[in-house]
Amino acid sequence: MDHTSLLKQFEHLDPHNQNTFEAKDLELLISTATKDLENYDAERHEEFKRYEMLKEHERREYLKGLDQEKREKEEKRMQELKEKHRQHPKVNAPGSVAQLREVWEETDGLDPQEFNAKTFFKLHDTNEDGILDEQELEALFTKELEKVYDPKNEEDDMMEMEEERLRMREHVMKNVDLNKDRLVSLEEFLKSTEKKEFSNPKEWETLDAKPLYTEEELQRFEAELRDKEEELKRKAENLHQEQELLRERGKALEAQKREYQQAVLEMSQRQREQQAAGNGQPPAGPNGELQFQPQTQKPEEINAPAEAKNNLPAEPPQNLPSHT
Repeated sequence: MDHTSLLKQFEHLDPHNQNTFEAKDLELLISTATKDLENYDAERHEEFKRYEMLKEHERREYLKGLDQEKREKEEKRMQELKEKHRQHPKVNAPGSVAQLREVWEETDGLDPQEFNAKTFFKLHDTNEDGILDEQELEALFTKELEKVYDPKNEEDDMMEMEEERLRMREHVMKNVDLNKDRLVSLEEFLKSTEKKEFSNPKEWETLDAKPLYTEEELQRFEAELRDKEEELKRKAENLHQEQELLRERGKALEAQKREYQQAVLEMSQRQREQQAAGNGQPPAGPNGELQFQPQTQKPEEINAPAEAKNNLPAEPPQNLPSHT
């Protein structure tokens, strides 16, 4: 095996060093892994966008199927649910002093006036590895998300909540992660508390603040859905035709099977008859039983009894005188 060519396929390893794992390998590994995770986040955003467009498409299709009176009532109900969802407490900007103090007080049970950034970091470095990873950061946003989303409410979509969590994490990483390794060290965390944005952040806009897609994007998405539906219909029709063809072939094979079985039975019967004729035994039936046939007399045998009677010797005369 050509190990050099094999290693060149991996961007996160140094192809010139085949024997040991060095600092350059680690840098390439971190860089490539970071790119992969960024691409993954971008794919999650795109997937969520398509999810929202699908929701709107289904809403419109549902309303089309209603009469005028029911459509108006349903549109009014949906609009009321939207307004109810928007009426939530103010959401603090993720990573701001207000947001962290809220976690310090409500989650950690500590006095907000005694907030200490270093202590906060150590409290939420749950695996004690000296850094805050993405999962540990996202856990800090739960209190803010609960202000907007409640799984018990019809108007609150939990898929939107997870998208909001992702947006919050990206916002903190953008402002805090200085070396762009998608990890927050204690030094980076403390430096972020010295920034102006930490104490006076911009107001955080939730997902419902502005649309995620344009009407043109929605129309393209709906056209794509129609094309996929047509393709699925064609495939379903082809499968149906193939199913009918297989059914007809099955019937033909079954008929052919019965013909073969009948032919085998007839051949077997003839063989048994031939064997019986050769052995002087009566022929056997389909189940092997002997079949006795009544014997027929030949024409010359029919007159045989009369001729036999004529050839018999005459009886001696009766009552003849006896001679001494």
